[in-house]
Amino acid sequence: MKEPAQATTAAKSSTKRGNILSIIVILLAFGMIGGVLSAINSTPSCPDELIGSWTTTAQGYDDKVLLITRKGIVFSAGEDAVEGLAVRGLQAMPDESGIFYTITYGTSRSDEQVLSFHYHPRRHTITFNNQSHLVWTRKTVES
Repeated sequence: MKEPAQATTAAKSSTKRGNILSIIVILLAFGMIGGVLSAINSTPSCPDELIGSWTTTAQGYDDKVLLITRKGIVFSAGEDAVEGLAVRGLQAMPDESGIFYTITYGTSRSDEQVLSFHYHPRRHTITFNNQSHLVWTRKTVES
């Protein structure tokens, strides 16, 4: 008579273990879904003052355009040379001339690059650290 009781106890133990594993798998799935949603919602967004098509009148830059959208940057050096990349990070720090922006962009974390520039709110222009002699102005604004 002890054998059926042991079989029942073993079956109950196996059922408990299966239920616990199911709960763990469900919790992990919810955690992964939450992580993905959090990553999507935490994607940086460029501020309105930067969104648009930026050009310069400097000699040699006639066909160069920097296009900034909410979630990406497009570099254009003529019709055949266009590269668009996702914004992966954005920092803004007030400085003596306005706001110093650092935008991290790329297709993946291993391919990230950084673009740093000063935005001058009174003149609505930007200048890059390594090209302070070039003044870029916003040509058009996208909504």
